[in-house]
Amino acid sequence: MPTPPVCPPAYAGFLPSLLLVLVLPVLAAGEGSAMVQAAPVEGVRTSHVIQDGQAQVVEAFADSTRWVRQQLWVETEFDSDGDGRPDRMHVTVVRPEQTETEGLQVPVIYETSPYFGGSASVSDILWNVEHEVGQEPPPRGVHPEVTHRPDRDRISNSQVGTWVPRGFAVVHSESPGTGLSDGCPTMGGVNESLAPKAVVDWLNGRARAFTTPDGDEEVTAEWATGKVGMTGTSFNGTLPLAAATTGVDGLEAIIPIAPNTSYWHYYRSYGLVRSPGGYL
Repeated sequence: MPTPPVCPPAYAGFLPSLLLVLVLPVLAAGEGSAMVQAAPVEGVRTSHVIQDGQAQVVEAFADSTRWVRQQLWVETEFDSDGDGRPDRMHVTVVRPEQTETEGLQVPVIYETSPYFGGSASVSDILWNVEHEVGQEPPPRGVHPEVTHRPDRDRISNSQVGTWVPRGFAVVHSESPGTGLSDGCPTMGGVNESLAPKAVVDWLNGRARAFTTPDGDEEVTAEWATGKVGMTGTSFNGTLPLAAATTGVDGLEAIIPIAPNTSYWHYYRSYGLVRSPGGYL
């Protein structure tokens, strides 16, 4: 299966224009290549506006008070915590109201991360590798108490203000075992590839999603064209690469910014353990 086009990290500064060049021509399927309807007209569906190959803000899409916001859990094909049922990934969606009022189908900008739940901090609980070979490392600190927040209904606002006013839906998900997602967190594990794959599958009608982590009320994505572009920086840029290795249909383009492309080289240097930026 063809792999999605990948934009080199060197182009990170041109993310908005490159994402549109790579993603929009294939994501806006069925809408035409030159869309000029900028505001709703009686009996006419609101359209995207493309100028110089880039999506423009459309007034009808831009009112954030009218955006549709959803929270759901997408069922995956793995059971990393061994509880006997497939893990479910916590997902949120922000999309233009026209996906409800006009039956408009829109493409998706998707970002996933293990950090959205507040797990990005580095403290003295990690093993300090900066010591002489053979010597005892400094003692680790005490792990701080982690507060569970089951009522959190927003994962992230990244991408939302940029893309929803331009007629995209923005989807975020939390990696396995982080935030409100089921499962166990890993570093480069196969579940990190299969979790975003499940979300792309759901956006294409091939996977199930539910309104709660353990309920049976299903949520569908009729509003999605099925065309998905993924992006993110650092770990959030590594996961689009992981998703692309599955060959999932519907992942049309990825822009990984400063991703990790080799865990061995990230953590080893001439046979020694290293801790880039303090992260282990």
